[in-house]
Amino acid sequence: MKRVEGWRRLFFQAQIWLGLLLGVGALYLAGRAIDFRQLGQVLGDVRLEFVALTLVTSLLTPILKAVRWRWLFYPQRPALSLARLAGQVVIGQAINFMIPGRWGELARAYLAGDEAGISKAYVLGTLAAEKLLDLVVLALLVVAMIPFIALPDWLATRVGPVVITALVVTAGAAALLGGRDLWLKIADWALRLLPTAAATRWRGRILAGLNGLTALRDPRAAVAIWGWTAVFWLMAATTNWLLLLAFDLPPSPLIALFLLAVLQGGVAVPSTPGKIGVFHYLCILALSVFGVPASSGFAYGLILHFLVIGGISLWAALALWRWSWNLRRLAAASTTWQ
Repeated sequence: MKRVEGWRRLFFQAQIWLGLLLGVGALYLAGRAIDFRQLGQVLGDVRLEFVALTLVTSLLTPILKAVRWRWLFYPQRPALSLARLAGQVVIGQAINFMIPGRWGELARAYLAGDEAGISKAYVLGTLAAEKLLDLVVLALLVVAMIPFIALPDWLATRVGPVVITALVVTAGAAALLGGRDLWLKIADWALRLLPTAAATRWRGRILAGLNGLTALRDPRAAVAIWGWTAVFWLMAATTNWLLLLAFDLPPSPLIALFLLAVLQGGVAVPSTPGKIGVFHYLCILALSVFGVPASSGFAYGLILHFLVIGGISLWAALALWRWSWNLRRLAAASTTWQ
């Protein structure tokens, strides 16, 4: 047991150090690329009315995510209000922003399972379905946009592998979403290697987790889930589009969607707390594809980072305060639930 705990601690520390190196490297590259005098001019000319609208849409996305999450519990109806589910969504997102790894999902599973009195493994299954849905949308979005974007040489040479990877990811995610019985058989085969008591315990957890995917097998629930997924992604793209207007950049839906895809894929990698550096450099790279200067791209990243990550983190802090929790207590509880 001590050896396992040691490996977990080592893995967590490695994530932190690799994330810090990645974030510092991204900040260095961003700093080299921008003209700070031009950056000040760009920030001084930003249109505040569109910044305010961007904040509104960025805070609507967790609510839409919570609506979809409620459908992922189908046919169960957890005794949690939409406001409660949205609060748990932003708490999970804030934890993912601040701590390398995907600890936010464990925290959400703990909170929802504890408050609704349902299996936390089942809740974790609904979150797995949520991530797989977004992975499918992201992969298909990348494939759909490539023919319409004049990619730079360094990226154009990698289009083939990118498309193949996206299609493989889509097929794999679809298989995970729809193959509950197959995955249960595979789990049963693997669990034969464990002692009977441990195998029985883990089979119960795996079955509960796989049951979190069952909503997608019901036609009515599946239509609602995919529909809310589309609305959620469109709202996230609208956030990017509104901020383009704030900077008097071309208000192109293509730019907004491309930026969304880059950020969704890029910030999933463990990095510095708050995604500082990585978030901003990704904005520079994505907008440079459309001829936006680095200073404007960095300014865009600064404002978007402040609105999205800052707004969600503040919401999460208020939710934790209202429920008398703190991040340290929640992180400890979410890694020890049964």
